[in-house]
Amino acid sequence: MKKLLILALALAISTTAFAKELTISAAANLQFALEEVAKAYKADTGTDVKATYGASGKLVAQIINGAKFDIFLAADMSFAQKAYEAGLTTDKPVMYAEGLLVLWSKKYNIKSIADLKDPKYVKIAIANPATAPYGRAAVEAMKASGVYDAVAPRIVQGESISTMDTYIQTGVAEAAFAAKSHLASGKVQDAGSWFDVDKKLYAPIEQGGVILKAGDVAEAQKFMNYLTKSKGAAIMKKYGYEK
Repeated sequence: MKKLLILALALAISTTAFAKELTISAAANLQFALEEVAKAYKADTGTDVKATYGASGKLVAQIINGAKFDIFLAADMSFAQKAYEAGLTTDKPVMYAEGLLVLWSKKYNIKSIADLKDPKYVKIAIANPATAPYGRAAVEAMKASGVYDAVAPRIVQGESISTMDTYIQTGVAEAAFAAKSHLASGKVQDAGSWFDVDKKLYAPIEQGGVILKAGDVAEAQKFMNYLTKSKGAAIMKKYGYEK
């Protein structure tokens, strides 16, 4: 019996020691969707997926400055392209999803972008347009709707799209342009209303991904296939992404 226990323990240690782990640098809008994809991927393959989330501009800067990851999933194609142009990827970026922008208010029943001209929306939150594509899309949508000049003095910026959740929940802002994937998750909205911003008002948020040379290229390719062509793609659709 003692020998069997020792053998079982040795096998357990061996399995743990050789368990694969995939690391992903991921845009903040992916948090809830990618968590579910990672869980499914582990169940199907046995590989752990660990993700670090943030604004795409800051993430690519970290990668260029030496941060080690297997995959970079940006919020648009341009930031993934920067990693490619720096010679850090195995190939050009691939579009793995199209993100959608929503306008959300916890306090009021918001129905259109024009509603933002009402002074009751004291603060309007957007992600930093310089580093977060969803923030850039928010500015485009407001300009296309003819409200930007009127509301610009009331705009507050957050570091990433995830900050919008915090700004709304804590009352920092009365309205925020957010990622549909966060609202579709059911994990951040407990009151108020939101709607899809008309896609004609902003350039498509084509989210690009790259496999990084410094990582486990073979396992990374398996994950990218899973994300875009398999069960992962179905999960992404559930969270409001289009492809």
